[in-house]
Amino acid sequence: MIKDLGLLRKFGDRLDEPSEKNRRAIVEQGRTEVWVPKWRDVLIERFLRIRTKTRRTKFHLNRAQREYSRRCAKHNIVLKARQVGITTYVAARFFIQTITQPGTLTMQVAHDRESAEEIFRIVKRFWEYLRIREGTLRTSYCNARQIVFPNLDSEYIVTAADENAGRGCTIQNLHCSEVSRWGLKGEEALASLRAAVVPDGEIVLESTPNGAGGLFYEEWQRADETGYTRHFYPWWFEESYAVSAGESILPLTEEEQELAEIHGLTLGQIAWRRVQWASLRGLASQEYAEDAVSCFRASGECVFDQAAVEQALRGTGEPVETREIIA
Repeated sequence: MIKDLGLLRKFGDRLDEPSEKNRRAIVEQGRTEVWVPKWRDVLIERFLRIRTKTRRTKFHLNRAQREYSRRCAKHNIVLKARQVGITTYVAARFFIQTITQPGTLTMQVAHDRESAEEIFRIVKRFWEYLRIREGTLRTSYCNARQIVFPNLDSEYIVTAADENAGRGCTIQNLHCSEVSRWGLKGEEALASLRAAVVPDGEIVLESTPNGAGGLFYEEWQRADETGYTRHFYPWWFEESYAVSAGESILPLTEEEQELAEIHGLTLGQIAWRRVQWASLRGLASQEYAEDAVSCFRASGECVFDQAAVEQALRGTGEPVETREIIA
């Protein structure tokens, strides 16, 4: 692995350049995709390790991670289904920046301490599997949620939104995780964090939906106004969300048939969806979002049967009259 500071800086200057020599075709879920990784992604896949549900393994970018890499800008907001890998990818992305761009402070902010500790375990695993304890990547401090690289003048911090995160800091990379669950003081915490980011710094606001209201919902709605690039990743971006089904699942409902045709879903994916919707009922659209509108309406607390409401709305046709109410 890299130990020379000059070589690290060379990589740091090229992170966003495409690596044509690593171009390849990827076949997943019956679809073929041409993937031209950026140099950042090459370093991620070559040197970082993650722990899957069954084992530790090399980092291979999945569909959502590749799509984010293609489209991300300096300021991003990500609406996603559960466990599609965005938090892990942002951690890897920022870790590579932290060790290849001297003078970098990276901060990931979770909605609570338990989640912050889980994110830091991901980051610490990246560092441990580099198998370097000296030279440029020597660390002078590594506590529960902080790694300091003194020879790089770089630092990686993972914290929770309720700990005055960001005050007194100058941040180059900021990731705010599960913003929809940041609580009553979330708006104040987010304002403080954003104020600490340098003008050309990278910001990622990411969350699963949690009702048609609140901090994350408002940020998503105002993205065009604030200059944030929207990213939406539904549940079928995760390859593991499928089960063996075959023809036994037929016939499909009208809703299932429409989903399969529009998004190219397999019978195994539809079978997996049936299980989740049967067990989670009204929470399914929140945990496993399918579009960037209904997932907000269907999430949060609601006294009505959301599926019944949606079905009734589909049968009502266009409104006879609309009015604008000025408060």
